[in-house]
Amino acid sequence: MTRTSLNGLEGLSHDMERVFDSLLGRTVGTVLRPDGAAPKFSPALDVAETDASFEVIVDLPGVDPDGVTVEMQEGKLMVSGERPVPESEKGFHRMERPAGKFCRMLALPNDVDVDNIEARYELGVLSVTIPKLAKVQPKKIEIRRG
Repeated sequence: MTRTSLNGLEGLSHDMERVFDSLLGRTVGTVLRPDGAAPKFSPALDVAETDASFEVIVDLPGVDPDGVTVEMQEGKLMVSGERPVPESEKGFHRMERPAGKFCRMLALPNDVDVDNIEARYELGVLSVTIPKLAKVQPKKIEIRRG
């Protein structure tokens, strides 16, 4: 299998975990996991569109923005990083807050301005603004005589 197809399968796995957690509740979903651990961290994201740009909003509570990477690869926006596992000498009875490394990939249309993408991080929310390329308008060509 190629790396791309593995990333797709991992994404499908994350999506299935979310479905089980939402349908069965985190407690039952956690019990169904082989190691009983909290789910892997896969941050939720929203994608909005205006006439001028796309905006990707990613919830990253508890994630240090210095450890987040935003990059474009082969027409895909990739946001990756890590949410640390809480270190404590306490014996946890329940761990529902997911932690660990994450990577979210989002395919983008061809008409985006990759050179002018901007990212900002505030209060645990990453916002990535992806401007669209200016559309080429039809131009009437004058026909000269002679």
